Amino acid sequence: MDVTAHATVEEFFHEVVTDALARADVQATEGAECYLVGLLGEFTKARITDDPLSLKLVESQGDPAARVKTLKEVGDTSLYVAGFFAASLNRRLVDAGYYVNLGEAAYRELAGRLSGASSIGEIYSELAAKFPRFVDVLAEVRKRIDCAQRDVVKLYETWLVTRSEWVERRLRELGVLVQTAPKGSGYLQ
Repeated sequence: MDVTAHATVEEFFHEVVTDALARADVQATEGAECYLVGLLGEFTKARITDDPLSLKLVESQGDPAARVKTLKEVGDTSLYVAGFFAASLNRRLVDAGYYVNLGEAAYRELAGRLSGASSIGEIYSELAAKFPRFVDVLAEVRKRIDCAQRDVVKLYETWLVTRSEWVERRLRELGVLVQTAPKGSGYLQ
């Protein structure tokens, strides 16, 4: 497995996000790409609270500065959770669709509030407009991070069960020759 040293977490995430954008076939401005890199860097240090995001939005109605901060937090958390934890959300009362709708709305309102302030309003507008696609990008990031932590045998076992094109490409990149075998056969031909 190819190991690349990175001086900072941001350098690592820049490489991973750039690759994920290409794999998910998502066009993003440089500002949005940098935002995603920063968001991932922040979530390496921050904890996700158990506080319901929709209640945070309701509670921030009065103070405009608090509202902007809350909108950013809700948008960022929704994007991160939907991108990294979508599979586990399917087994919960609140699914990934909830986070997509909530995050998209939060970024859209934030873009409106900051439209004249600077280019950050344009970035939030892009994040809102392409929210589901950026969730796909973060899902690709998660796959890459997961693969960096797994050994090749586990990756191959995953491919045997799922026949995922992404896992097959990753195996080929690692030098494993994968031939299509009957599903469930459990062996290479």
